[in-house]
Amino acid sequence: MKKKLLILALAAAICMSGCGEKDKTAASITEEVDQYAEDMQEAGQEGLIAPSEAVRNLLIKTWKVDGKNDVYTMRSDGTGTKNEEPFTFECGFDEDNNITLEITLDSADESELYALSSDETGYGLDLASLNNGEDIRLVPADLEFLDMEDERAAGIVGEWKDESGNSYVFGEDNSVTVKGSDQDTEGTFSVVQDAEGTLLLKLVVPGGSLEFAYTLNEDKSQIELCSPGSDVVHVWTRG
Repeated sequence: MKKKLLILALAAAICMSGCGEKDKTAASITEEVDQYAEDMQEAGQEGLIAPSEAVRNLLIKTWKVDGKNDVYTMRSDGTGTKNEEPFTFECGFDEDNNITLEITLDSADESELYALSSDETGYGLDLASLNNGEDIRLVPADLEFLDMEDERAAGIVGEWKDESGNSYVFGEDNSVTVKGSDQDTEGTFSVVQDAEGTLLLKLVVPGGSLEFAYTLNEDKSQIELCSPGSDVVHVWTRG
């Protein structure tokens, strides 16, 4: 599931950068990204294949290493820093169809080579070493992850219904069950606060993810959600 989530994220990155046509569906864009990965794989014989601009765009930000003090900053020109030490990086696909990230520190003779996948929150990235290094998890440095004991996030727990009659059951263990008319879908959710103080809710389910900026009313009986970059507000009520 993780690789598919990242592929969908890459499709979204292509849309945001203007490379795709505005009227294309998410499914068709995903197919194009999958085909691009296949074409890239066929074009190379071994090792890293040509870098992917879509993956690079996804990486351009400052990241913290979960559980450590290391900080990575990646820029659009393929350069960056690790704890202020300069490096270059490339990203693409290898012969095993891994989405890859190769980091070469200016001071090192060898590169760090990782397979990329989305973490369970949908915000971070799991980096699995492909050359006997250490596996790490990157999380955006500008986000604060909130647990369910935090009053800013605690009001999410429980059951909610949207305008179409779908139900969303959020658990204290960051699980979510989406109850539709046809079937139930199990997934996870996370709550973060960005640098501007906006509270964000992300749902991660098989096949993709949804993110909303949200506001709870005073008695926690209603929640307003708006997708980033959109002015459409969705209203859910406590089930």
